[in-house]
Parts: sequence; structure tokens; C-alpha cells
Amino acid sequence: MIVVAGANEPRFDRALTLLDRGTEARAWSAATLLVARGEELLLHAATGGARPDSIFDVASLTKTMTASLFHLLVQEGKLPADGFLHEAVPLRFADPAGTSIRFSHLLSHTAGLAAWRPFFDDLRAEELLENREFAGTSEGHDRIVQAVLDFPLEYPPGEKWIYSDLGYIVLGRALELAAFEPLDRLLKRHLAGPLGMADTGYLPLSSLPEDDQLRIVPTGWSDAREIEKVGHVDDENTAAMGGIAGHAGVFSTAPDLFRFAREILRAHRGEGRVLHRPAALAMCERVSHPAGCPRTRGWDTPTPPSQAGTRFSPRSVGHLGYTGCSLWIDLEREITVVLLSNRVVFGPDNRLVTTIRPELHDAVMEGIAL
Repeated sequence: MIVVAGANEPRFDRALTLLDRGTEARAWSAATLLVARGEELLLHAATGGARPDSIFDVASLTKTMTASLFHLLVQEGKLPADGFLHEAVPLRFADPAGTSIRFSHLLSHTAGLAAWRPFFDDLRAEELLENREFAGTSEGHDRIVQAVLDFPLEYPPGEKWIYSDLGYIVLGRALELAAFEPLDRLLKRHLAGPLGMADTGYLPLSSLPEDDQLRIVPTGWSDAREIEKVGHVDDENTAAMGGIAGHAGVFSTAPDLFRFAREILRAHRGEGRVLHRPAALAMCERVSHPAGCPRTRGWDTPTPPSQAGTRFSPRSVGHLGYTGCSLWIDLEREITVVLLSNRVVFGPDNRLVTTIRPELHDAVMEGIAL
């Protein structure tokens, strides 16, 4: 284990023990843990094959950045805060109920869209039928977006919530249309660049210097692409879209995600560098409809039993990433906990992280309280 902050802090011994235990139990082969309170870094450690500055495929943590980009475009007057999708950008759902979808529905997973579909398989079937290659191209990207728009809704918008990759696929495309700029450049120009998140972005094998690529953590073998996923996105739909999408595809580090979380906290106080306070409040407050929905316009909130554990305050937001990553922010106490891991390196059915992570979060919060 490498500990670069908090090495002489016995109060975090249990958290560090659990971090190492995850490696021993094969919950992951590499992981980093970062804990901060306000602007102060309290603990930063790495275990297994990770370094403190290792670069991870953060999977659905991408959604929090997509949501932030949406709110930034609202600040610039390029999108309405809660307008109808079809009135703001030229995207139309085939289902007539799609005209009722607002941006708040997409952000909070209440648009009525299905959770997931293997569009990459559908795209492969189209390749065989037309004897052309689409996966990983701009045409593959556009075909998958269109396939989402053609997919029937599962319930009327706003009636209930289902965590959905499909909604953020559409949202990512909507941002590109509104800004006249591809999503990867939007991320760099509006968020990662201004916040100093130098290691955060899409397509690290083409965007990072060769030496920095050695810091990328593997996520296992892709049967669909027949490649080892080291710098290649884990999510197959994102890969088929060229590696850039609103729901997944971003690679990042624990320090960069601390910078991101710090901006959320600053903006919540009205002191953000890029985000204004109304944006932070929108992202940090649960939507009022449907009743009982735990989502905000961009984040999740701790709902027992939660992967955040039992000690984050009710005024907390966070998000998980399929690869084994998570970011939780306690807004009340200004505590940030970043846990990045590659649990999928042992296969997608490896769920050991779901047992260790809540316990690790509790150990961290108990250590801070001492």
C-alpha cells in the first residue's frame, strides 16, 4: 500500500485495512481512496496495482459531469433550465409521450426510458446486414442515439424513476447540439480545464502522453471487441459510440475528482469557479416528483441501505460507477470520499465491492469524527 496523506493517522487504520482487504479478497486488483474535509486532504492511499495518481475508467461518474455541463450551458443561456427536450434541440422520440420529456426528467432518471439495452449488439447486426463497419465511428454514435430515440418509453415521463443509461445518452447528444461542440471538448473546455482536472477526459490513449498512459488501470477483457481494456472504455455501448457518450466513457483520478467535488461544494456556497449557486442547488436537491425519488438533477442521494454506508448526512450526494468507482460528498460537513477501483477486472459478476464499500465509508466517517 502507498499512503501519501494520512499515513500517521491511526484514526484511519480501519479504513486502510479494509482497502487492503478488498485487494486480498479480489474485490479489485487496484484501488485508490481519497478523503477530504473542505479544502483539506485528510487521507490519500492506493492499494494493489494502483498508484495514488492512477487513472481509472470511472464509468457512470461520467453522468455527474454531463449533468454539470448541462447546468453550465444553462448558465450561458444555451439551454433552458427545465424546458422540453424537443423544443430546445432537434431530437425527437418516436414514442408520442416523448414530447413530454423535460431536461429535468433526463437528469433525474424519470423520463420513462429503459435502464439499458445492448445497442452494440444491434449495431453489430446492422454491420453484418450492410457489410459496413459502424462500431467506434461517428455513424455508430449517431445510430445508437437514434436507436434510443426510437425505443418505446416504459412509463409516462415523471411518473416514476428507473436509473437509465439511455437518458444520459440522449442528454449527452443534446449538449453537443446546443453547444455546437463535441462532448469531449465540452468537458475539457468548460469543466476539466478550468478546474485543473488535467487527467480527466475521454479516450485517454489518444489524449494523454505515452508516459501518462502507464498510469491507466485495466478493467479486464472485452469479449465483444476481443481486447484487453486498458485505456479502452469498459462500457460496450460507449465503445460502439466511439468512446464518447453522456452516460460513460470518462477516465479520471482521485485527485481530479476531489477537484470536481470541491467545485460542487464551493458552488453550493456561492463561491464556484465555473458553477453558479443555482446550478449547485439544482444538482444537490432531490426532485419533488415522483414521490420518494432519491435522485437529484445529476446525482444520487443516500437511501438505506446505501453504498455510502450509514454515516453520511441526509444532505449528501454521490454516484457509483459500474467499474467499481464512487464519489460521495457530504454537503453539510463538506466531506468528500473518492473510492476508485477496477472490480470488473475479475468479471462483471464480481460484486464484492458492494459489501466492502459501505463498511469502508463508515470507517472513514468514524475516523473523521475522532
